[in-house]
Amino acid sequence: MNSGAAGASEPGRFVEVTNDTLLTVREEGVAALAAAVLRREATVAGLSVAFLSQEAMAELNERYRGVAGPTDVLSFPAGDDAGWPEPEEIYQPAPYLGDVVVCPAVAQANAAGDRVELGEELRRLIVHGVLHLLGYDHETDEGEMGSRESLLLEELPFGAADLLHDG
Repeated sequence: MNSGAAGASEPGRFVEVTNDTLLTVREEGVAALAAAVLRREATVAGLSVAFLSQEAMAELNERYRGVAGPTDVLSFPAGDDAGWPEPEEIYQPAPYLGDVVVCPAVAQANAAGDRVELGEELRRLIVHGVLHLLGYDHETDEGEMGSRESLLLEELPFGAADLLHDG
């Protein structure tokens, strides 16, 4: 388990990354990608990205969505009354958007099914999760979120090597 934490910050934006899995994530790259989405969306705010095991993700999915089993990504907006813990004031140099939680094991299965590299799938999930924190909802917005996600994935210069360590 890599239980490490890293963050990236720039004026008005902060991203904290934690990894509670065996996957060797480049926390700095993950934070930079999430911050780039905030920049492109002209949002001055902070958020966190956490990588969790299948078991931990299954527990969250059941508890907060009522769905059994793990999922690839969940977003927990700050101030949502779903019982998700809020960060302490000390970690908030900017307004806090919420948390993006990613399950690398499910992402790996998705990547294999879609015939893409794990890093590319993680990139998609991080962008997807941040867009949810920004209020996009692919279930109700008639394709707006999907279009925005596709554009960001095309234009943001982050690849698998930015998100994962080799080996």
